[in-house]
Amino acid sequence: MLVWMQPTPSSAGQARNSEPAAEPERVAPDRAETPEIGARESVSGAELWNEREAVRAAAHRELHAAVLEGSVGRLSAIALVAAGVLGGYLGLLLVLGRVAVEPWSGLRATSLKLLLAAVVISLLLFAVTRIKTLRAQTVHDLGYVYLFALALLLGLLRHADAWPAKELARHVSPVVIPILAFGALIPAPPKKALTVAFGAALMDPLALYMMRLHEPLPRAPELMLLFASPFVAALVSQRISLVVHRLSEGIVKAREVGSYSLVERLGVGGMAEVWRAEHRMLARPAAVKLIRPKVLIDHGPQDAERLLRLFSREARATASLFSPHTIQVYDFGITREGAFYYVMELLRGIDLKTLVERFGAQPGERVSALLHQACHSLAEAHERNFVHRDVKPANIYTCHYGLDYDFVKVLDFGLVMDRHPTPEELEDDRRFVGTPAVMAPEMVRFQAPVDARTDIYALGCVGYWLLTGKSVFDASTRHDLLIMHAHQKPIPPSKRVGLELHPELETLVMRCLEKNPNRRPQSARELGDTLAALRFEHPWSEERAELWWKRSLERASTAEHSRSAPAGAADDEQAPVRTEAASENSTSERPD
Repeated sequence: MLVWMQPTPSSAGQARNSEPAAEPERVAPDRAETPEIGARESVSGAELWNEREAVRAAAHRELHAAVLEGSVGRLSAIALVAAGVLGGYLGLLLVLGRVAVEPWSGLRATSLKLLLAAVVISLLLFAVTRIKTLRAQTVHDLGYVYLFALALLLGLLRHADAWPAKELARHVSPVVIPILAFGALIPAPPKKALTVAFGAALMDPLALYMMRLHEPLPRAPELMLLFASPFVAALVSQRISLVVHRLSEGIVKAREVGSYSLVERLGVGGMAEVWRAEHRMLARPAAVKLIRPKVLIDHGPQDAERLLRLFSREARATASLFSPHTIQVYDFGITREGAFYYVMELLRGIDLKTLVERFGAQPGERVSALLHQACHSLAEAHERNFVHRDVKPANIYTCHYGLDYDFVKVLDFGLVMDRHPTPEELEDDRRFVGTPAVMAPEMVRFQAPVDARTDIYALGCVGYWLLTGKSVFDASTRHDLLIMHAHQKPIPPSKRVGLELHPELETLVMRCLEKNPNRRPQSARELGDTLAALRFEHPWSEERAELWWKRSLERASTAEHSRSAPAGAADDEQAPVRTEAASENSTSERPD
């Protein structure tokens, strides 16, 4: 989950109080009577949308309805212009054939058939673009079929007669024209644009082979001259298409997502990026999380579809929880450009990973107070049969929230109710989702159900980190780390740091880290009650918390206090955080 630090003192109060919390709208995707993404109807930002179809479209890198609609209109124009030009050329050839002009008379029959076929397929495409019941994506894909067919026909027309190398005018293939036209006018994802452009360019060599099947082919140098133009055009077309596609994405350029205006990008992670944003009418600061298009392209349709489901699940699960210690979600949807996003409250504070990295191991009384608040969030989630599955220091945030100091927020419900990772996913860096440093044994050994006690184990890992400043296990590879969590007993925190710790708290943390789920606290509520019953010589009071914040963070520079950590991905990058305790920007990576 993306987390961030906001410097303006009034921001936390605004984020919490500027708008009363309303029960989130619940939309059942299977029952929603909404137009499909990519259907020929116009979809406005205020209308409901079919989430299942949107996930499929985004995972397969289909363009959004508004972009597809424009593409269909341009395809219609291309087909009509092509039919007119080729029809005019056909008429001219008929006239030349009637007056027996050489060398047209010998090629008349073949050329007439090829030109007629090109005119017919152009008119057919034009007719298809006028059928309103067809999905725009289907018409868009048929346009590429048309491009291949037209390129082949033009290639056959070009190679109907032998090609002397001295005829420089025939060095440039007519196939160049439709390739460049599609690159400039029809947006497509980069890989698809490259495949289509070079596929169309290959139609020229195929046409030569078909026309000279029983004749010797030109020499290699002549072939290079013959085919240079279509492949150069394909490269140029791909670069043009890339620019067109980026413009069609429109997220950063428009700087608007739903009712929010994007102000500043706070960070980029493995799966998503987060922006500081403001509501256009309420002037409320917020954080907008967007799925990075490159992630979907790199993962391929099947894995991308799963990542989008995780993203959607994260937003919906978080919005359905009402614990004050769970991050609030204001909005969730898809932009007209096809990008998934959701809007969260903007917090002032620091995640527990950075807290320890910046200020060292924490006193037991503070650790108990922080874990107790996290239990409040998880207890509600568990009562709803939600299992977080990725409770880790970077996903628990302590903040200055209104009048409260050290107020905990739990983030990143992206893995809620997800299945076990498969053995293949545990080995595949690209497909692995989760955090090995806090992964419970049952998540790895496949011998026990994943339930609320899985989060208890992870919370024990968080407590261990806070008390020692170290992860439960250290390993050079993810595989070794998973094996340790599955089979190796951890060293008690006091022995790890060589200091005396609160004995009951240490015992409780070690109970959370039991390999057998039955030996752990059986619920977050039970763990929270046990933490609340602990007694310390110097309790962590509101006064101590306020004093710590004012000494450590409140006097920090107001230049640039932002931190981000993306949700649902294991290997994420962090944006720098500046505080008085560390006067220079420092960047730290999240634990694996």
